[in-house]
Amino acid sequence: MPSDKTELAARIAILQSGDSVRGLIFKSVFSLVQQHAGANGMEKIRVGELDHDYAELRSYPAKELLTLLYTVADLLEGQLGSAEAVFQACGEVSITRYSTGPGMLIFGIISRGDPQKLFAGAQMAYSAAVSYGNREYLTTGTKSGTLRMRRDMMPPAYHVGILTGSLKVLGLTGYVTSKQQGLDRVDYDIQWS
Repeated sequence: MPSDKTELAARIAILQSGDSVRGLIFKSVFSLVQQHAGANGMEKIRVGELDHDYAELRSYPAKELLTLLYTVADLLEGQLGSAEAVFQACGEVSITRYSTGPGMLIFGIISRGDPQKLFAGAQMAYSAAVSYGNREYLTTGTKSGTLRMRRDMMPPAYHVGILTGSLKVLGLTGYVTSKQQGLDRVDYDIQWS
């Protein structure tokens, strides 16, 4: 079933001028497409506004990432199961792709191996990759917390992937559930062991 283009249009409509995303996120999603659909898949998604080079540290319009996520969902849902599963895989790869080398060093500095510290630093971490939104972390137990995201228009499953990927990078198992408060307002309950 194709991704929900009405939802995509609604998410694009709430973007503000200047909302942007670093190229490293696009490159992570491209690596997922390359892995599952090869060069043919890359040709299918690199059309229109997505048909240009992306530099990892440059910023690009958030509209392009939304368009990319929904285009990739249509391409890969047959392999991954659903548009939601594709969104989650896109989020997870944006973290796990950087789980070695300098990326792991940054994870170590921010978290010192402690998920509570990592998620408490979510606003800082997200601000390095995107120009929009607010994130607030609340500890709910020794191995749980809630991350509240406001003015973030990406699909909730995308952030579920980022958060579960973060747990994996720390060598933990856990799960994340999203509670949508509005189109751009979601609370993520995170638990790990």
